[in-house]
Amino acid sequence: MRNLQDFDAPSNGEISVCELNGKAHSTAIGFANLSSFTSCIESHPQVHITRDQLYSTTSSDEGKALFLPVDVSFLKQLTQVYYEQGTIEALYLAKSHKQVLVSHIANGLLTAIRYIEKVRLIMNPNVRYSGPALICKLGTTRDWQNSTIRSIAWHPYGRKLAVVTCDDSVRIFCSESSYSPLLRCKQQRNITCAAWRPMSATEIAVGHENGIIVWSIDANSLVSRPSVSNAIILHRLEHKPVMSIAWSPKGDMLISAAACDSAILVWNPELDRTSSLKRPGGCGHVLVKWSPTGDKIFTCSDGLVFRVWDHRTWECDRWTVASGRVQSACWANCGHTVLFATSTDPVIYGLIVKRDVIFASDVESSSIEAIPLFDVSKTDLFDLTVGGLVQSMEADPAGSHLAVVFQDTSAVTVFTIARQSALQLIPSSIVTGLAEEKPTAITFQQDLKSGACLTVGWSSGRIQYYPIIYSDLAKQPAKISMFGSIIN
Repeated sequence: MRNLQDFDAPSNGEISVCELNGKAHSTAIGFANLSSFTSCIESHPQVHITRDQLYSTTSSDEGKALFLPVDVSFLKQLTQVYYEQGTIEALYLAKSHKQVLVSHIANGLLTAIRYIEKVRLIMNPNVRYSGPALICKLGTTRDWQNSTIRSIAWHPYGRKLAVVTCDDSVRIFCSESSYSPLLRCKQQRNITCAAWRPMSATEIAVGHENGIIVWSIDANSLVSRPSVSNAIILHRLEHKPVMSIAWSPKGDMLISAAACDSAILVWNPELDRTSSLKRPGGCGHVLVKWSPTGDKIFTCSDGLVFRVWDHRTWECDRWTVASGRVQSACWANCGHTVLFATSTDPVIYGLIVKRDVIFASDVESSSIEAIPLFDVSKTDLFDLTVGGLVQSMEADPAGSHLAVVFQDTSAVTVFTIARQSALQLIPSSIVTGLAEEKPTAITFQQDLKSGACLTVGWSSGRIQYYPIIYSDLAKQPAKISMFGSIIN
């Protein structure tokens, strides 16, 4: 099995800028001019989100300190606490009431709730964690708690880039307009992921701690902060925190996974109706990936189990990893291959889906095993340390390239996915950032026909584009997308 020693690292003091016809190019930090290599991303929006551009989050307790206390009736206090802090805090307030009957009833209800919580904790250990703690533990964003950029998503048909930031906002950047909508509301707390809706120019789903919000952005409006009244709020009591969402290729269904819910939910957003995909075993789910062909769905739990579902019958095949859980996964090879890595093993594995059968090689007897494709154990390449346990991985829309972010090292590795006699990962290039920068989120542009464009969100708040261009594809005439934008 190949390892990271097969990569060529950029020279000391240089950063990677692009890959042209299979050759990686890097340049000195002070002279990093991508236009001298290729013009394919000249019109891409330039994004660098600094801390002073973020909104400060003020807690309700800080707001209360601005007002003088007043005497109000107990019923009014109880109602206010219930709406602002929930049922539990309201019961604690009732427990302190002077009337013995009210106090005893509240104490009895709190005792019953404590026993119920103990039972839930036995059934689902994730209940003991708060939303942010679970997201940090199970999410694919590196250092989610402290990262300026938490997720990025390209629109499937145009140069619109959604950037999720740590102030619970989603900023939309477009190369064709200086207008940058800001999606933000009080219900949208601790965002984990975002996904543009296929077959739509304006809709994007945002997964957060308590549910999903499907925003609609009017392209003809000059309002920089759309109202949540125009959005669809999807919420189920036990379905939280939402860790991963994925649209079907036709955009008619949205699937979501939550860390404290043993069921995968399939949503009809317009009707706010759901269907559950549930099998015995497992406490919660952390990842869902809809295949590009639309007929398969990859899901993984927060334990050993992961599954591949058939969209036509909603039946699934079940696998287990030896230890830990699936940390990250993606579809490649035009939807016929699942690439994944676990939380305990620095190896990238592959499952090949063919004719409704998943097999490890061309030998029928080994059809239930995944192929270990590449050893990504931590390695020193001259002055650069790369590899280790995988944090996240993404494949480009054509399924030809794989980008991998690691938990403890600061370089992104890019592979070429080859399927000849057997599935292979071929070392391609290493993407490095500026000093002290760490990659937090990655994705690929969805509509670049001249190759692929890896997009990296760095811990500094900077967005970097790393084009992988092939000159024979770049010479093809441009096409017009279904929404009127030019596709390279």
